[in-house]
Formats: sequence, structure tokens, C-alpha cells
Amino acid sequence: MSGNGAQFQFGDNVTIHGGHHNVGVQHNNGPAADQALPPEVAAMFAQLAAAVADLARDSRVPAEDRQSLEETLPVLREPAGQERRSWRNTLHLLAGLTRELGEAAAPALGLVTQLLALISS
Repeated sequence: MSGNGAQFQFGDNVTIHGGHHNVGVQHNNGPAADQALPPEVAAMFAQLAAAVADLARDSRVPAEDRQSLEETLPVLREPAGQERRSWRNTLHLLAGLTRELGEAAAPALGLVTQLLALISS
């Protein structure tokens, strides 16, 4: 949920028009690219990508963590071309990394936390 009360749905939307023995759901969602990405979500991903890119250049961050941060950038820079599962996995990885990195990663951690809450609602 965003600050203005808007809600976004990223899951299944199922409608059944009559029939008998309707069992199960056929999933034809495809990748997230097939669905319009709300502008607020796209903007947050762009902000996070910038924060992570800055953090990956920060000398206080160990080299192995900088590499892990850089590996998340394709998902962050092009979220509409990724599956929702990729978003979630990337955001959880970043949540762990940014918590470990402490104060240097505080801006990125804040954005990760907001995005996780938004896509989980």
C-alpha cells in the first residue's frame, strides 16, 4: 500500500463464468513484463538501483559484497522485464546484505523494506 491509500495487485485474478467441475487454476500470467508496472513501484526500483550502484562503489563495502550488490542491478534496473519471484529474491538478498553493511547501506535498506512491503500487500 502506498502513502496515498492506493493498492496494487501482483497476484492471480481469477473469474469463472459458469460450467461444472471447475477445479484448479490455469496460470497464464507470464513474466512481469506482460503486466503494467505501477509508476510508484517503477520509481522505487529506480531509486533502489541508484542507491545500490552507489553502495557498490563505496570503499567501506568489502569487495565480495560489492560484487553481490552489482549482481542485483539487472533486476533493479529492469523490473518490468523480470518475474515477481526475481524481485522478491533480489530484495531479500539486498535486505540481508544492507543490514550487515550497517550505516553505509541505510538508504538502500529503507527502500528495500518499502518495496518488500509494497509488493507483499
